[in-house]
Amino acid sequence: MLFEVENVEFQSRTTKIVKGISLQIEQGSVTGLTGKSGCGKSTLLKLIAGIYVPSSGRVLYNGNDIQTMGDAMNLEFRRKCSFVFQDSALWANQDIQQNLNLPLQTHNPKMKAKERLERIREMCEIVKYDRPLNLRPADLSMGEQKKVAFARALINNPEVLFLDECTESLDRKGGAVIMDLLQKFRNDGKTIIYVSHSSSFIAALPGKIHVIEEGLLSE
Repeated sequence: MLFEVENVEFQSRTTKIVKGISLQIEQGSVTGLTGKSGCGKSTLLKLIAGIYVPSSGRVLYNGNDIQTMGDAMNLEFRRKCSFVFQDSALWANQDIQQNLNLPLQTHNPKMKAKERLERIREMCEIVKYDRPLNLRPADLSMGEQKKVAFARALINNPEVLFLDECTESLDRKGGAVIMDLLQKFRNDGKTIIYVSHSSSFIAALPGKIHVIEEGLLSE
C-alpha cells in the first residue's frame, strides 16, 4: 500500500479540523477528497502529503511513518511527491525561472545550469506558459501562476501528485491543457490524490472518491 492513513486527527488552536480519519491509497490510483467548504478536505490532503503534522494518528508512505523518516528517506519522499496548491504558492521574491530552478537544484544537484534551463523551458512549453521567465509571480494572472505551479510540480518527474483545487483560476483552454497532463500522468501508472468540489473535474478523472463531512469520512 502506498499510503496508509491511520486514525489521523488535526487540531488548530481552537478547532479540531480532522477527527480521526483512516484510509488507504494504492500506488497508481486516483483518489479524490470532496465535500463542503471548511469540511477538512484540504487539511487532510496536506496531512497525507506530510505538509501538516497530525495531532494524533500517523500517515505511512510505503510502510514508513512520514513524520519519523530519516533525512535521506524524507528527501526521496519529497522528490517523488509534488504538491499543487490552490493559491499556487510561488515564491513572490523570485522570478519564474528561479521558482522552477529551485526543485531542480534541490533534487538534481549534479545537473548543469544549461540542462536545468532546458528542462525549465521544456516544462513551460508543456503547460503552455509562454511569457518571459524573468517575470515575478505578481506580474502574472492567477491562471498563469497556476500553470507555473504545475510546471514546478512536474519538473522532477514525480510519482505522486497532490492537487488542491488544481484547475481553479484556469480558463477552459488552460484547464484542458492541465487535464490532458493529468490523464497522461495517470495512464503512466502514477498516483494522483486531489481535492475538488468540481463535478466535471471528478467525472474527468475517475477514481475512488472520499466525501468529508465536518472532519470525518462520510458513510
